[in-house]
Amino acid sequence: MQLSRRHLLTLGGAALAGASVARPVTGFVEFSRDPVGHLTQLLLPALILGIATGAALMRLTRGMLLEVLRQDYVRTAWAKGLAERVVVMKHGLRNAIIPVVTLLGTQLPQIIGGTVIIETVFGLPGMSRFLFDAINQRDYPVIQGVNLVVVSLIVLVNLGVDALYAVLDPRIRY
Repeated sequence: MQLSRRHLLTLGGAALAGASVARPVTGFVEFSRDPVGHLTQLLLPALILGIATGAALMRLTRGMLLEVLRQDYVRTAWAKGLAERVVVMKHGLRNAIIPVVTLLGTQLPQIIGGTVIIETVFGLPGMSRFLFDAINQRDYPVIQGVNLVVVSLIVLVNLGVDALYAVLDPRIRY
């Protein structure tokens, strides 16, 4: 019985027919060995992690910008004859970006939680994969250490978001 290439792949490849069948190469490619391959392998995981976050941020940015552009002070800026770029960037976006920064700060824990699944599925080495392996091996000190690092990172990002509020809105003083 003659097996087609499709049957060989479905039945497990070369072991059944004794022929060499090309299988997809998996594994992590280091940046120092192949920079293009390294960036290529990170493209899909980054896209998966960023698409939901990016969609929410774009939607909020658009909504807030449309709301701010209807304010009286923006209409006054238009009436003074300022350029469209100045009105949108200086008057509109600067005031509309504060809720967006807040959302970005709150989405960081979701992104970090998503990396546990993404690194495991794509076989990428990283802290999340290290945490996943530690959970499977019930290595409690490692689990505590990784959680300490992740929580510290989240606290620092929240501190940065709060400090960024003072830069974006001069009315906010600490």
